[in-house]
Amino acid sequence: MNPAFIAVVIHHGVHGFEQETGLGMPYALSFLIPPVVMVENTRVLLPRRKDSSLAAWLQDHPDIRLRFADIATSMVPVIRECLLFASSKGLISFTRDRIKAAPLPRGSGSIIKANTQEFQEILKKANFVGKWYANSGSTETIMALLGVRP
Repeated sequence: MNPAFIAVVIHHGVHGFEQETGLGMPYALSFLIPPVVMVENTRVLLPRRKDSSLAAWLQDHPDIRLRFADIATSMVPVIRECLLFASSKGLISFTRDRIKAAPLPRGSGSIIKANTQEFQEILKKANFVGKWYANSGSTETIMALLGVRP
């Protein structure tokens, strides 16, 4: 649970959301990226298409929804720390109730490419999850489907 790594994970998710909507990601959704992509059993079951139904995916994988609230709740303190870290390093910025992704620092791409396959996979999936959330309805709907609340 390295704060720098999770900060980059959140950044990739926020960036994916912005690619789809042109808007920053709602603050609450940033807490729902790491619990999906950091848990390998969940990450490998993610759909391939960003327009896949979150509700249908959860219906096909009920065990994920059963565990998700506990995992997400246990990660809240870590994610708060990571958001502060990411903000202090200029990776993200806050505007009212949304988070915007800033460009990654120069040289980050080569560091990411030189890292492990799993590291790269997690970042790719984080970007996908951001896009998926952008196409899955309101923040309230996504949270209700995942069995969590602010």
